[in-house]
Amino acid sequence: MRSTTLILSASLTSTSAFSLTTTRGSNNVHMKLNTETTPSSASTEPELEIDDERFLQKKQEVYDPLGLYPQYSPERLFDSIQPLESLSLEQEDKTIIDPLNIYKDKSELSSDVVMSASLPFLKRPANLNGRLPGDRGFDPLNFSSDMSSLNWYRESEIKHGRLAMLATVGWVVSELTHNAIATKFGLDNILGKSDQVPSVLNGGLDKVNPLFWVEAICVAAVLEFLAIEKGDTREPGDFSFDPTGLSGKSYEDKFYVQEAEIFNGRLAMLAITGFAIQEFTMNDAVINQTPIFFNSLSNDLANHFYLW
Repeated sequence: MRSTTLILSASLTSTSAFSLTTTRGSNNVHMKLNTETTPSSASTEPELEIDDERFLQKKQEVYDPLGLYPQYSPERLFDSIQPLESLSLEQEDKTIIDPLNIYKDKSELSSDVVMSASLPFLKRPANLNGRLPGDRGFDPLNFSSDMSSLNWYRESEIKHGRLAMLATVGWVVSELTHNAIATKFGLDNILGKSDQVPSVLNGGLDKVNPLFWVEAICVAAVLEFLAIEKGDTREPGDFSFDPTGLSGKSYEDKFYVQEAEIFNGRLAMLAITGFAIQEFTMNDAVINQTPIFFNSLSNDLANHFYLW
């Protein structure tokens, strides 16, 4: 059962009183507003007294950027209207840097600021402190502000980089050798016009054997299950797969190998994207557009398979 009583009385010469009593079951909230006014003096600020602290904890926060709530509205009386700014003045970043050398008085600049190695005109993000391989402080959109999000982004970057490295090599090798291998073993040729490999932009994905897609999905599912099983205890991208011991033994060796993987993965992501766009716009295979890199290799491979 809910009951609300509102009593308002006003006197032009002496006292104005405002009383709001709310009853919800067994919880009572009582508020009193008293203002002392006289004919010859301006009204003072209202005094608000709330007896039940639990009401203050449960009050709903609202925002009023246009000032639409009246002065004595319940939202203002209960101090429910909050500022739009999420940070207080004490929490704001007051770092002052001068990448363009505009300040004449250098004493006004912050002296303990570490600048980003890749963007020297920006401050280095707090979480990009060189701990991760391949970290050069490049984060203009501040994606690394949350540590859990940063680890998730690094995991995604490593996965996409590894796939891109495989795809880049597979793209070129397919255009170089598929015709010869298909002819040798009597298989169907799935390359498109001008020996273009099947892709989203080139088309021809319907010619790929469905067993390939099933195998790819199964491998991806196994890797995801391994990642979920280990949880957050492992480093991003670490699946404990190193049968040849190429990752090194010391921390420096492991860091060097991981950084090389990140750099090559980033380059491969750019390369595979360039392959797809280049073949779509030029309507020709990559190996035919850049024969300086693939012409002699293509002839050697073709002769090998034809003479075999």
